[in-house]
Amino acid sequence: MVLNKKFPIIVSLISLLFISAPTFSSKLPTQQPPKVLTSIKPVQLIARAITDGITEPDVLLPPGASPHNHSLRPSDARLLNSADVMFWIGPDMEVFLERMLANAKSTRSVPMMSAKGTHLRRYDEHSHDHNNHHDHDHDHDHHHGDYDAHIWLSPQNAIAIASAMSETLSEMDPANAKQYKSNLKKFTSSLNMVDARNKKKLAPVIKRPVFVFHDAYGYLQDHYHLNIAGHFTLNPEQQPGARHLTELRDKLKESGKTCVFREPQFQPAYINRIVRGLDTKVSLLDPLATDIAEGPNAYPEFLDGLVNNIVSCLK
Repeated sequence: MVLNKKFPIIVSLISLLFISAPTFSSKLPTQQPPKVLTSIKPVQLIARAITDGITEPDVLLPPGASPHNHSLRPSDARLLNSADVMFWIGPDMEVFLERMLANAKSTRSVPMMSAKGTHLRRYDEHSHDHNNHHDHDHDHDHHHGDYDAHIWLSPQNAIAIASAMSETLSEMDPANAKQYKSNLKKFTSSLNMVDARNKKKLAPVIKRPVFVFHDAYGYLQDHYHLNIAGHFTLNPEQQPGARHLTELRDKLKESGKTCVFREPQFQPAYINRIVRGLDTKVSLLDPLATDIAEGPNAYPEFLDGLVNNIVSCLK
């Protein structure tokens, strides 16, 4: 039998193809985790704990931007439309998001004010002088409505938010459901430890009056029984009225040695004017966690930082 001289070359080529061909697994490709988007950074910090080891949530508002009056950009719309799920506070806080979410048909909307276990506080029941501030709060489009929307400043609400996130993501991504639930347990345990420490730290100064920049700390006040004696404004974007500032200065005089807390996004000159000549320290509270580094333990660190600033100023 006469063999074709090209036969050994063909055999070699076939062998090479088998050797270099990729090995295919019998397993089907796994589904990608949902793309998670949050409205503001404090919500992102909670989501970061729940998605730890699975994915990293994005945030819509840039650091320092106020959710009260944010103007949406085309890039915001693209980011929202590319997300699978959006965790936000609700229309009482991010007014600008309601219509956009209605148009983003492929993005699941989960408002945290409606989450199971979230406690809502009514302004008319708890706010110290809410009913007396209408002289400087004429823009009702920026008002929070009947309920205080700063729900993330309550440790109990933070756990309710985390639970809603874990439940939603477990439903959307069953392959990682066990991890989401495990992360929820870790988050709850870490937050409870920080919360217990904070109560001990605040105990010596809990009765001392403090003054805050805007009416955002009601949940923190209720949880830790803080003595918040007044605030400069209901809406941080609006100048308080002269009558209100005069009343505040009188309260500061009566309070003696006390603290006024401004916020990093706003540095109004009237704060320095109103405390001039008084035994009052000016310090910082940031309800939007602007400078907190992202990580699975970032929200407890954020809460711890708020309490540390209060205790440090009052001491």
